[in-house]
Amino acid sequence: MTKHVRAAAVAGLSALVCGTMLAVPAQAAAAGKAKAKTATVKFDCKVRTVADRFGVTEYKGCKSKGKYRVSLRTKDTKWDGWGSHASLKRKGVTIINVSAIDGKGKWSAWKTTGWTTNKGPYRVSA
Repeated sequence: MTKHVRAAAVAGLSALVCGTMLAVPAQAAAAGKAKAKTATVKFDCKVRTVADRFGVTEYKGCKSKGKYRVSLRTKDTKWDGWGSHASLKRKGVTIINVSAIDGKGKWSAWKTTGWTTNKGPYRVSA
């Protein structure tokens, strides 16, 4: 009886150790591959990037004389015939939608909010 209990304990411990060894690299790999799909716009006139599995989105926010402007464009990266879509929201309301419709790796045109006194917060979603 004690042999069976001891064998079960050893088997359980080895399964626990092996399971932990397998799970840790998988979590690390998943964390390393994660890309931002949304971002909050900063008004420093620098082009920034967010990406999802369909494409890449570039955006920039600029501030001048107390007014704010956000520009947005997207590009399809899969070349599968499906376009890439991106949106800009302010306080949950969609301000701009941008699409790279052809699905052939071309950038869409820049779309801009125009100058406004409303500083957001603005969120970009790829």
